[in-house]
Amino acid sequence: MTQRDLAWRGVGAVAFLFAAGIGLADRLDGGSLLALPAFGLALIGLVLIVQGKRVAASVRVERSRHRALVAAIRAQRARRSGGARR
Repeated sequence: MTQRDLAWRGVGAVAFLFAAGIGLADRLDGGSLLALPAFGLALIGLVLIVQGKRVAASVRVERSRHRALVAAIRAQRARRSGGARR
């Protein structure tokens, strides 16, 4: 595991713990709508903990103008090999 991957996982852990703290404080205070964004932040934190730097890489690719590149490469390979591979 690289340093960058550990850093992204650490950010996920911090986000999850922060959201859990907000949720717990909100629950002790009687509950409000503050728990909903905290739940979303906790989910993002969990994804970062599990996936690490792959999340940042996939978001970067999805936002770029080359987001269809992977599908185009796979389609070209399928045409070249006769579509035998799936």
